[in-house]
Amino acid sequence: MKRRYRLFAAIFCLIILAAGFTFADETVLRYESVVIDSFDGAGSATYADNGSPIVWKIFGSKFSTRPVPDNIDDPANFPKMAYAMDTWPTDLFGAYPENREELGVLGIWSRFDRMGYNQYEIVPGEDASGTWTQKPIELPGRVKTIDWWLWGSAFNYYVEIYVMDYRGFEFKLAPIRVEKLTGKKIVSNLNYSGWRNFYIDIPNYIDQDVPYQPRNANMKITKFVIYTDPREKVTDCYLYMDHLKILTDVQESTFDGYLMKEKTFVEKVWGTQE
Repeated sequence: MKRRYRLFAAIFCLIILAAGFTFADETVLRYESVVIDSFDGAGSATYADNGSPIVWKIFGSKFSTRPVPDNIDDPANFPKMAYAMDTWPTDLFGAYPENREELGVLGIWSRFDRMGYNQYEIVPGEDASGTWTQKPIELPGRVKTIDWWLWGSAFNYYVEIYVMDYRGFEFKLAPIRVEKLTGKKIVSNLNYSGWRNFYIDIPNYIDQDVPYQPRNANMKITKFVIYTDPREKVTDCYLYMDHLKILTDVQESTFDGYLMKEKTFVEKVWGTQE
C-alpha cells in the first residue's frame, strides 16, 4: 500500500513540474527601469522606431496670453517652453553630480488673460524638415509604473498624463506625489515649492498584452496636461519637468522563429501596420 502511495506521489510531482515548465515563460517577470526622456537639452531623447529626436511642443487653451494672436507660434505668445541647463533635482542626482553641465530640465512659463478652467498641453512629436507632427511615444515592454519630476512654484494647478493602448483608446491618468514629512499621498496637485517626484501605477484595465503573435500591444504616451484651479492666479507660473522614466516588464518568451513576431520584421514583409 505504501509503495502505491509513493508511486502516486511521484507521478503527481512530475505532472506539477511539467506544468511549471510549460507555463514558466508566461509568469516570469523581468523588470527594467528605462529613461524615456532625460530632458538634457533638445534632442536628448529619440523615438525607438526610427531614431528621430522627440520634439516637445506646448499648446495653450483659449485664454492663453497671445500678444501676437495671428501667429500662434510667435515666441512672444504664451505658454512658452525652453530647456534650462546646469540644473537638476538634488534628490535625484545629488548636490554635486560629475556631469552637472550636461544636466538639463524642460521649463514652461505660462500666462492666461483671465482666471477660470485654463490649461496647456505638452505634446511629443517629430520635426521633419521644419514641419512638426504629433507622434505618441511608444513604451517598451509591459509598463508597471511611470514617474517623472516636476518643479512647482506654489500655484494651485494640477497635472495629468494621457496614454494610449494598442487599440488606439486614450486614457487620462492622475499621478501621485508623496510628501516627505507626512508620507501623505497627494493626487495631481502642483501647489508646492521645489522638486517633487510624481508616479503612476498603470491600472490593469489598460491592456498591454495579447494572446496572439505578433504580440505588439505597447502603450504610448500622448501628452501631459496642466490645468489651473479656477480661483488661482493665472499670470507668470513657472514649471519645470525632468527625468521621465518607466518601470517595465521586458520579459519575452523565445521559440523557433520568435524574431518573426517583431514589428520590424512584420513591416519589412508587409509594410507599415498604421
